[in-house]
Amino acid sequence: MLAFFALASISGATTAVELGRIEGFGPVSRGFAGGGVAHATGAAAIILNPAELLSNKRGHEFMVQVSEIQATIDVRNKQSHENVHTANLGNNRGPYDLPEIAYSYRADKWAFGIGIFAAAGFGIEYGRDSFLSTTTTGNVATGLEVSGRLTALRIPIALAWQATPALRLGAALDIVNLGINIATLYDAKQVRMLMQQDRASGGLVSVVGALPTLAGVHLNFIKDHPISGGLSGWGIGGRVGASWQIQTETTLSLAYEFETQLSDLRGKGQLTAVDILNNHIPVNGQGRFNDMQLPAAFVLGVSHKVKPNLSVVADMRRTFWKHMLGDARFSYQAEGGLFDGQTLNAILPLGFNNITSVSLGAEWSANDSWIFRSGISHAIQQLVKDENFSGTFPTLTRNHFVINASYRFQPQHELTLGCTYAWTPAVTNPGNNISSIPPIKGRNYQITPVISYRIGF
Repeated sequence: MLAFFALASISGATTAVELGRIEGFGPVSRGFAGGGVAHATGAAAIILNPAELLSNKRGHEFMVQVSEIQATIDVRNKQSHENVHTANLGNNRGPYDLPEIAYSYRADKWAFGIGIFAAAGFGIEYGRDSFLSTTTTGNVATGLEVSGRLTALRIPIALAWQATPALRLGAALDIVNLGINIATLYDAKQVRMLMQQDRASGGLVSVVGALPTLAGVHLNFIKDHPISGGLSGWGIGGRVGASWQIQTETTLSLAYEFETQLSDLRGKGQLTAVDILNNHIPVNGQGRFNDMQLPAAFVLGVSHKVKPNLSVVADMRRTFWKHMLGDARFSYQAEGGLFDGQTLNAILPLGFNNITSVSLGAEWSANDSWIFRSGISHAIQQLVKDENFSGTFPTLTRNHFVINASYRFQPQHELTLGCTYAWTPAVTNPGNNISSIPPIKGRNYQITPVISYRIGF
């Protein structure tokens, strides 16, 4: 049930077809559905490919952009035929307004940039009355909340250097924050599967697992705040990039994003054991995800100017989710009361795959005032294995289609409006595993309007 915890981008930057990571940063890359690693993307290059800061016009640029993710998520219990839908019952659990602010300066042979980017933001809210709040063991309607949210913030500082007339190099260092809210119910069968597979240990596990009338265990780490989460951590990340001007109209680029170095995600929460008579035994305590990082990725991209007013781009991204989130290590220590000091340690099988995604985009300058862009992106693999698919994080968006238009109402001022439609094929978990006892099917689509403003000076 905790597949929600992996995130994304979200994690980093560029193409965004995994999780709730937005599809590109800044108006140019957004218009290319996350592509443009080899294209002039303005100040947003600091989080895409820092080397491309040197493709900007000389001088200063300031950019601000806001995206609003509006997701529709459905999860169906294939045994009971019950459907659950996302709702807006909590603070900032949808729609999500994700800001980006960036500044860059380009000189003759070097460039600098700094920014703040909401690199990801997504969540679900199913309330307290669905099958996700009801145990299979004893069919107990617990009335406990099932919800989740992830936010990822990156604050990059970037430098770029013109090494030769044809070669541009760049690097960025990020300050990174990852915050997670989670409220999820484990059936007693799932708890015992964890124990049988030697994935759970500690005094609390022995006590809870020994209850003959145990129906389920609920975890609650919710902080009702627009930004921070019930479990959070800070650290660093970064990327390097290189762009090679093959010929006057063609650029080839490579960018590599490093695995983050985050502190363990920590926070106070509550574990609740529920018996078949719906008696609740709450245990307050401190939770922690050990060494949960955002994954490394590399991007290869090309940009080609077909005509003076028409350019096309193509990008391929490989993100190494499997290494980072095949399993998640969670620990919990009770504080106060009868169970003070007792612990729970669990290795949760998230089953993430490495992802290869591709983006294609085009940019047409109709005249000196109007620029139109469109792009599409696709993830070749499914992010999570079928048997690890969970109702707590059912969105596995694999496809994005984007259009936007930029209007330069004065020579130095540009306003951009755009919209993304994202969708994915349905994913089915056959059930009777740690991620879900009933067989479930999930699907989602989302619409993301965006507005941005850029000024050069």
